[in-house]
Amino acid sequence: MKLNMSKMIFISMIFVSSFISLSMNNWFSMWIIMEISLFMFIPLMSKNKISDQSMKYFIIQSISSYLFIFSIIINSMNEMYINNPLTLLSLMLKIGMPPFHIWKPEIMSKLPWMECLLLTTLIKIPPMILINKLISFKMLMIPLLITLIIGSLSGLNQLNLKKMMAFSSIFNLPWMSSAFLISEKIMLTFLIFYIMLNFKLMSLFKLNNLNYLNQLNFLPLKTKMTMNLNMLSLSGLPPLLGFFPKWMILNELTKTLMILPSIMILTSMISMFMYIQINYFSMNNFSFKKKNFKNNTAKSFSILNLMAFPMMLIFWM
Repeated sequence: MKLNMSKMIFISMIFVSSFISLSMNNWFSMWIIMEISLFMFIPLMSKNKISDQSMKYFIIQSISSYLFIFSIIINSMNEMYINNPLTLLSLMLKIGMPPFHIWKPEIMSKLPWMECLLLTTLIKIPPMILINKLISFKMLMIPLLITLIIGSLSGLNQLNLKKMMAFSSIFNLPWMSSAFLISEKIMLTFLIFYIMLNFKLMSLFKLNNLNYLNQLNFLPLKTKMTMNLNMLSLSGLPPLLGFFPKWMILNELTKTLMILPSIMILTSMISMFMYIQINYFSMNNFSFKKKNFKNNTAKSFSILNLMAFPMMLIFWM
């Protein structure tokens, strides 16, 4: 991936601001971090000549920021703890959580894969932290259940890979939120694995210039196998890498409640069909056509996907 200097600066700023937010407790500082991420991401969209999408994204993010500040002002006037529905709605709009998710797949379908990666990983970290710090779990329960159901069902009939990854990102929001609620160790484990899997998968899509399901037929066999393994890992299929953080989350949630983990398991089985659909399209027609692809890297990551879970059990149990 060739990056010019300005693009590297913007991406670095987003990366740093997102991980700085993990150590912050003040809502105002978190809000500043969110706005920094916004103003760093808009130029990346503009550089790719998608000004209409960048304007749409800017308007949505601006509205959500105004609503958030307005809700904070109302709470401060009433001398109440920050835990009202308007605060939650503003943050749900900002990260594209159902029912305010329509903008996310549409914008992502026009973005390059690098910007898709940022939008589905780093940029949503500060809003997710704010949601878990400011909103009670009781108020958050119903939105999480709705997100699981809509996220798992909406990606089933998609042919556009970017829209599929957008719905995958939406579906993983409750998992990320639950990880934040449980403990810092589980939160960091989930974030590292989730970002790593998305990075590898979207790098493959970018490298092979893939945007639609029917393009998967023309990939080399080794590329198909690596991509399919990453897809299954992202879906949480045991014993692959992506299963480990989700297993940790379910293990902790079942100690206190059963409704949320039960819906998580059920919707994970539904969303797994979306990932298997990608596997089916890619393996439907074997192609041994050679492309400029570094198979050593792909092979190493495939081995990591297979071996990581038993290795992690040794160190974490």
